[in-house]
This record gives sequence, structure tokens and C-alpha cells, in this order.
Amino acid sequence: MLEAAIQAAEHLFTLGPILAMVLMLPIALFSGITPGGNLPIAVVILGFSPYFDPWVTVTALVFYLAANDITEPVPSILLGIPGSRSAQATVLDGYPMAQKGLAGIALGASYMGTLVGGMIGALALLLALPASRELLKLFGSAEFFMLSLLGLIAVAVVSAGAFAKGMLTAAFGLAIAMIGFSPIDGVVRANFGIEYLWDGVALGPVVAGLFAIPEAIDLVVGDRPIARERLDVLINEASRDIYRGIREAFRHKWLLVRSSLIGTFVGMMPGVGGSTAHWIAYVQARHTEKGGVDTFGKGDVRGIISSDSAVNAVDGAELIPTVVFGIPGGGGMAILLAILVLSGVQPGPAMLTTHLDLTLSLVYTVVIANVITIPIMIYAGPYILRLAVMPANILAPIVIGVVTLAAYQTTYSMEDLLLVLAFGALGVFMKRYGWPRPPILIAVVLSEIVEKYFWISMNTYGFEMLYRPQLLSIIALMIVVVFVSMRLQAKASEAEVEAAETGKTE
Repeated sequence: MLEAAIQAAEHLFTLGPILAMVLMLPIALFSGITPGGNLPIAVVILGFSPYFDPWVTVTALVFYLAANDITEPVPSILLGIPGSRSAQATVLDGYPMAQKGLAGIALGASYMGTLVGGMIGALALLLALPASRELLKLFGSAEFFMLSLLGLIAVAVVSAGAFAKGMLTAAFGLAIAMIGFSPIDGVVRANFGIEYLWDGVALGPVVAGLFAIPEAIDLVVGDRPIARERLDVLINEASRDIYRGIREAFRHKWLLVRSSLIGTFVGMMPGVGGSTAHWIAYVQARHTEKGGVDTFGKGDVRGIISSDSAVNAVDGAELIPTVVFGIPGGGGMAILLAILVLSGVQPGPAMLTTHLDLTLSLVYTVVIANVITIPIMIYAGPYILRLAVMPANILAPIVIGVVTLAAYQTTYSMEDLLLVLAFGALGVFMKRYGWPRPPILIAVVLSEIVEKYFWISMNTYGFEMLYRPQLLSIIALMIVVVFVSMRLQAKASEAEVEAAETGKTE
């Protein structure tokens, strides 16, 4: 192991891998902080993989994915537009903090959460390599299906105190995701005779329409910047606010560690990924942190800490099923798997023996991405925060233009723009009448995973999967989460009614 670790460092710190990281750094920064700017970089790297050494292409991809996850919370916090891979739960508390003029604190907490989460995920990869084969044997397709379903229920649970609306919008999101080719048998479903819908409803237009358009319209109508309080402080003391956010993260050190471990555990489950992990971490924080049910979703920094530390811990954890079993832990990991195969490196047991040095280099790459990217984002923070005080009539057209262009890049057809308009109208309606929007997004993201593992489970176990202790433990957890959440939401509603009545009598 020590010899392989030394060899990994020797290979990684040669000219090719170093140049790959230098090239990926500005691309990851730009892609992450741009609303809707999830560029298809992984596909581009895959195209170059037959012509380069795997040490170069693998390093480039893993570095890009890790650095991009650090920057993705920026538009979630400052603009209320979640990234398509992660940072969806960050919107719930990050954007309200930005509106209160606390965007610097939110960014600082996010940076430190992602740093700690990334380190724990990388450490998990290092420690899990010897025992990972036995560890993953405990879970099968039935448990992966139930964990994905838990992610859907988690987002409904935190839907602004409206559990029923959250479940309904999640179901609506699943219905949207069912349009197009089935991942099981390839049958085209519910495309309404429209050729564009054969490949389903693309995620880019959904994000742009549901989140970017309503927030931009709100800015224009209100004719005021995103930050509505502390404007002078936000500009003049931006660096101080960012360091305050870092201290806040350390003040909740056990929440940091707990959420990172949740992200690590869920990330090890093949195909489940960061979208599920950070919602589960967010829910556990909401119900275990003091007063969380009342303050989460209204600008509580603990919500940012829990979600961002979990999603960055996934980066290292997703590599475990990918390299050990040849089962991709997510979309980016599927590209990594393809790069390894095209480069003549066979994923599986060989990654723990013959190619152990390449496997260990992945740990180094995740750590390096965090150590390099975080200081850059802290330094750039005061400049990034100026978005929060930019006049609405300047910022809104820029945001709409950028996200619309990003959505158009999905298939380069006019239908992409029509889809943005359709989901934009839906997003405006949902925001106006208090319907939660994140459940639709998470349902679209997780639908293929849920459907695929449900089909595999039914064909492998049938209804006997309900007798598996691992599955029953997850079901029990789901029931407890739903029951406790509904009880707490009911008490919160009663308290609000009593407060309102008391105010009227006074």
C-alpha cells in the first residue's frame, strides 16, 4: 500500500496530470458559478481519452468534478438557482440569507462545509479500499431503490412545511421524468407524438424555467437588488462576512462531520449519488439541530453546512463502487468508467492490485481540488458578492440570457427555449401560490435511478425483498422521518396560529 501511494504521487506530480489540473481549474470555476452553466466537460474529456495517458484524462475528470461541486452553491446562494448536479437543498437557506444581506456568511459556511466533506469523502475512499468489497455486499438493488425513494420523500418533508404539496409536486416530477425512452425496455412513453420528447424532458430547461425565470421576474417587479438589508456592510465587509461563515461552520463541527458521513455512506451506493445524499443530510439536520424545524428554509446557516458538506463527501465515496466493482456511482462516474475502459484499464479487482497506484491517485486528486479551489473562492468572494447588490434591471436580463443559452445547449433546438418558457410559467405559478419547486427537480434527477433499481429488485427478489433486514431498516427510517416531520410541522402551524391570534387581541 505504501509503495503504491508513493508511485501514485510520483505519477500525479508529473507534467501531464499537473497541466490537466491547471486547465480544468478555470473551467470548473466558470462552470460552477454560472447559473445553468453545467458545461459537458466530462464528455469532452471522454473524447480525448483514446489519445492521452489515463493518468491525464482520469486526473482531469476527477479534478473537474470535485472543483465544480465546490463552486456550484454560488448561484444557489446568490441567485436562488440550484446547480443541476447538486446544491439543490442549498437554495432553501442560502437564498434567504442572501436576501437578508448575509450572502458572505452563507458562502463562507458553504466553502468550509465542502472542504471538510471533500476531505472526509477522500479519506473514506482510502480507508474503504481494503474492505469495500465486503461492505457493498450488504446492499443490493432493493436497498439502492429504497435510498433513492428516501431522497424523494426527504425533499417533500422539507417543502416549506407543506408535506402534501411536496409529495404531489414530487409525483408530478416523476410523471414528467417518465416522458421519453424507458431506461428498461427502450419503449417511448407519453411523448404526445413530439419527436423532441423522445429523449425525455431535459434537466437544463427544467432548472432554468422553474428557478431562474421566477427569480429574475421577482427582481424586476420588485425593482431592488437581491440583498435587501446590510447593503453597505455586504460590500465593505465582504471578506469579514466570509470568515464569519467559516467560523460558523466550525462552530457546528459535529453537524459537519455527521453530514459528511451521511454523504459518504449514500455516495457509496451505486447510482444513488449526491442529489439524494444532500437531501437526506439536510433532513437529518433539520430534525436533530435545536430549533431546526422552525428556522430551516428561512435562512439558517446550518442548512447550508449540512447539505454542502454531504454533497462534496460524495465525490470520494462515488469512486468506491466505480473502481472496485465497475458500477458507476453517478453520471460523472459513468464517464470515468468509460475513460478507464477506453484507456485499457479494467475496473474491478485489478484496481486494488495492478492499478492500485492509479486508484490512490484519485484520493490525491480530490484532496488537491479542494485545497486549491477553496482559497481561490474565498479570495474571489468579495467580488462574487457584488452580484447581490447589482441593480435588478441589469442583473435580471443577464441571468435570463445566461440560463436560456445554457438550456438551449441541451439539444440546440427551439424546443429547448419553448420548454424554458413552459417551466418558467409553471415556476411563477408555483412561487406565487406557495407550491414547493425543489421536489420536481429532485424527482426528475432521481426518476431513472428509482425506476431502474425497482425493476432490477422486482426481477431479482420479487416481493421477498420486503423481508431483507437492510431494506426494512431503511423503510423504518422513512416512516420515522415522515411521522416526526408531520408532527413537528403541525406544532409549528399551531404556534403560528396562536401567535397571530395573540397579535390580533393585543
